[in-house]
Amino acid sequence: MPYALPVILVLLGIIYYFVNPLSTGHPIQCPWHMLTGTQCPACGSQRALNALVHGHLGQALSYNYFFILSIPYALVAVLVSWYNFRHRLDGLKRIAFHPITLKAYVILFFAWWIVRNIFNI
Repeated sequence: MPYALPVILVLLGIIYYFVNPLSTGHPIQCPWHMLTGTQCPACGSQRALNALVHGHLGQALSYNYFFILSIPYALVAVLVSWYNFRHRLDGLKRIAFHPITLKAYVILFFAWWIVRNIFNI
């Protein structure tokens, strides 16, 4: 059972590689952007993910810098929460979920939201 998530993610990645939602003309639209005309912190994540799946890191970065930086943190969080066999990753778990780490992530999240709209990134 602990291998179900990675297998599902790999299968979804393969599907996402071949069935590009951006080419169908009906990508998921950001409700925040539709209502306000400004970009939320996640705007461009769908395009960034698609670019990553196709191996285009530079293009993915241009769509959403914060999304690309969030992926390693998300992977570590999942790894230490779900796959910490025999507590071998407890040190990494303490760092990943330390209050300072979490506060820094939230501050960066909101800073990215402000900066991307001021500088139109």
